[in-house]
This record gives sequence, C-alpha cells and structure tokens, in this order.
Amino acid sequence: MTSPAEQLETALTATLEEKAARGCTKDLLPTQGWHPGARVGATAERGALLAYNDNGADGICNLENSQGTWLNLAPAGHDRDFTRRPYSVWQWRPAFNGDTVWVLGALAPEAVRLELIAGHTVAEADVVEGTFAAEIVVDMVSLRDARGRLEAHEAASEESRAEFEKILADGRREIEQVKVRVYDSAGTVLYDGAAVNATD
Repeated sequence: MTSPAEQLETALTATLEEKAARGCTKDLLPTQGWHPGARVGATAERGALLAYNDNGADGICNLENSQGTWLNLAPAGHDRDFTRRPYSVWQWRPAFNGDTVWVLGALAPEAVRLELIAGHTVAEADVVEGTFAAEIVVDMVSLRDARGRLEAHEAASEESRAEFEKILADGRREIEQVKVRVYDSAGTVLYDGAAVNATD
C-alpha cells in the first residue's frame, strides 16, 4: 500500500506541475513543510488524505487507486472552531452511487477518538495529529443512482442544473441519518449527535 507521505508527495507534485503548465503563479502551494494527516479510501478507486503545513495551511488530497492526484489547498487553514462540538468538518460526502459516506476534519485538542454511526453500524475514524477521516457504508436510497439522474439530462442544461441541486438537497437530507460520537483519552463521551449540521 502506498504510504500517506508518498500519496501527499505525488498529489503535491501533480498540483504544482499542473498549475505551472497553466501559468498559474497566484496562490502557489508551498513546497516544503507538508505532513500527511488522516485518510479514507487509501487503496480504493477514490479516497482522500488530509494534509497540513507548518505555516498553518492545510488541504485535502484527492486519491485515486492509492495514488495522490491533487491537493485542494486552504491557504489560511480550514475551520477549527470547537465551541459547539469537539470537531470541525472540512468536507463531507453522502453515499452517491453506492459509495461510502465520508466525514473529514479536525478534532479539538481534548478529543482523541471519533466514531461514525449509522443504525447499528459503527465505524472508527482514522485520527492523525488532530485530523480525522471517517467513512461508513450507508444505503442512501435517493442517491443510489445519482449519476444516472444527472446523465438523463443534457450536460449544462437547466434541467441538469436543477437535478444537480435536487441531488445535493437529497444528500443533505440523507446525511441526517449519520451520527458522530467523540471521546477523550479517558473514554468519556464529549459529543454524541448529528455528524454534520446546516453550516457544514
């Protein structure tokens, strides 16, 4: 299996090369100081690896078949507001086309473990240096054929855009069945509730 450091390196290299080829000189990624964080789908067709930089920037690497392919950068860092719950969500993905559900983000300093829960299924998050990445299998009925729903309309048409918006709304409704439980180092539950909220 490709290591997180190797996946981060290939994503960073690919991103810098593509930006250079397009002549993008603004918002260039720093080349040094990157560290891999938590990940999901390490060897799957699609996965994600969180990354953080010594300068405070962070990002989410796209993974494809265990290779890092792109780094989506947050130059000022993603949200780390823990006033309402002991984690922040950087990205979430519902179960489009039968894929797993993802919730990616950062844990509060006192939090050490996070679980995703759907019905009687519990999935432990990967936790690395204050970042977490969790995925769980959930049958989101309205999203089983999201791709087919989009492909039924001409690309870039008004109908296609309307269907896309409906799929996003269905995803937000379906994600309500996924819960999160967060623990501290003593095993005390710090949070037990909805995985994502209206602002995520």
